[in-house]
Amino acid sequence: MSNKHLKVNKVYQLYLELLKEYGPAEKFWPQWCAKEKTLKDRELIALGAILTQRTSWHNAHLALVNLKKAGLLSLEKIVQLSDLKKLAALIKPAGFFQTKACRLFDFSSFICQNYKDLKNFTGEELKIARQKLLTISGIGPETADTILLYALDKPTFVVDEYAKRMVRERGLFKYLNYDRLKEFFEKSLPKDAKVYQDFHALIIISQKGKEKSMMERID
Repeated sequence: MSNKHLKVNKVYQLYLELLKEYGPAEKFWPQWCAKEKTLKDRELIALGAILTQRTSWHNAHLALVNLKKAGLLSLEKIVQLSDLKKLAALIKPAGFFQTKACRLFDFSSFICQNYKDLKNFTGEELKIARQKLLTISGIGPETADTILLYALDKPTFVVDEYAKRMVRERGLFKYLNYDRLKEFFEKSLPKDAKVYQDFHALIIISQKGKEKSMMERID
C-alpha cells in the first residue's frame, strides 16, 4: 500500500487519530498487545479469546484467574483433564461454562495433538492456520481471528460489534457482514499485525472508555 493511498485513507487516518488520542494499546492491554510474548502469554490470550465469547472481559478474566489458581492455565494441563466438570466449574464466571469447557478442551487438544504447542502453530501460514481453527467446534471467524492476531501475532483483522458500530457511526462502509468488513479494514491499513492489534484495541477503548477497557495482566 503506497504512502499516498494511506494519506487519503479515512480508515488509516482514524487509526492515527485514535493512536494520538489514547497512545499505543499496550498501555491498556499489556499482554494482548505486547511486542514480545512468552508461550504462557500466547496460551492465556487464546484461552481468553474463547472465554470472552458472549461475555465481558471482566467475566473472562475471573475465569482465567480461577484456571491459574487451579494450575490449569495451560493447554497441556487442560488436555490432561479426565473430567471436564472441574474445568466447567472453574470457568463459570464466563457464562455458558459447560459449552466453553468443551471448546477449551477441543482447542487445546487440537493444538497439543497436531503441533505440541502454540509456538509451533505460529509457523503455519496465516490462511492455513485460519482454516484449521475454523474446523474446531465453537471457533468462528471472530474467535479465530482474535487468536491469530493476538496470540500468534498474525496480520488478520478482527471484526466485532465495536468495529461494526464505529463503521456505522462514521459511515465508513455500507456492508457490515464479517468477511466484507474484514477485507475492507485490511485493504485500508498496512498489513502489519501490530497495527491491526492497536487499531482493533483502540476501537474498543474509544467505544467503551479507557477504564472499562483495561485488561490486567495475569502472570
